[in-house]
Amino acid sequence: MPDTSPETRLRDPGYFGLHLQAAAAIREVGQLGWYDSHFLRRVAIARAYLAKVRPDTLHAFAEGLALLAPAPGFREFVIADVFDAATRDEIAAIARAAQPEPGERQARENADFGRDVLWDIPRYLEFQEAIRPRLAALVGRPLVSSYNFLSRYGADGRCDVHMDDPLAMFTFDYCIEQDAVWPIHVSRVVDWIGGEVPAQFDPAAIIAEPGLDFREHLLEPGHALLFNGASQWHHRHPKSRGGYCNLLFFHYYPEGCENLVAAHRWPAHFGIPELEPLCELFTHPGHDGLG
Repeated sequence: MPDTSPETRLRDPGYFGLHLQAAAAIREVGQLGWYDSHFLRRVAIARAYLAKVRPDTLHAFAEGLALLAPAPGFREFVIADVFDAATRDEIAAIARAAQPEPGERQARENADFGRDVLWDIPRYLEFQEAIRPRLAALVGRPLVSSYNFLSRYGADGRCDVHMDDPLAMFTFDYCIEQDAVWPIHVSRVVDWIGGEVPAQFDPAAIIAEPGLDFREHLLEPGHALLFNGASQWHHRHPKSRGGYCNLLFFHYYPEGCENLVAAHRWPAHFGIPELEPLCELFTHPGHDGLG
């Protein structure tokens, strides 16, 4: 088999030239500023790169990404009756008993968000898949179950304003139990494909922008909010009264978008081989080569 490693390909002058253009685009775009902004950063980088090496493909690239956009006028749904009493009790019992796995990842969650997180608990995965058809009917699109996590916020809980990676395009935010209501604020849909993402991230300005039409939702235990986390800004103000709030997040993306949500698959999906020197730097979900 031929050697297709990056080291070997970089010996090809044409490939090496594109690699340098990829590095320049990464540095040109820089960071977007909020956690979970990796995907939109990669979209911006790919656009900057294609504008230099294949400007004829920019329109098709944007059109292809449109499958990851919600329907025009989409707004979030509050769902009050998604689980029966026995299921609600089981979800709560699992949440109370679950033991977080110690390590660097958990330490970051504690420090950055004031929470313990447990990912993809098997029984929760079953519940996630069981309600998928109902949620798909609400959003009007067939959905694929992505990941989920239990988030046990403590007295220092916070959830800064952000948009999510498309692996979490549709988020089911379920309130398990809490000592007091902790409001979530969700904006209208943002046209990130059309460039409606600020070059300089200013969270206070985003929250204060009237045109984003943030709406406050007060979730009681047993209630859930279904929203488009990849296209709607959302946040919770830092907890000011202490206490706790246990939330369960189920994430979904549209059926048929498997090659769009994984940036390293873009060259083959879009039929743009020039993307390879860039997208080989996008193989890790959260870290891009060269910075």
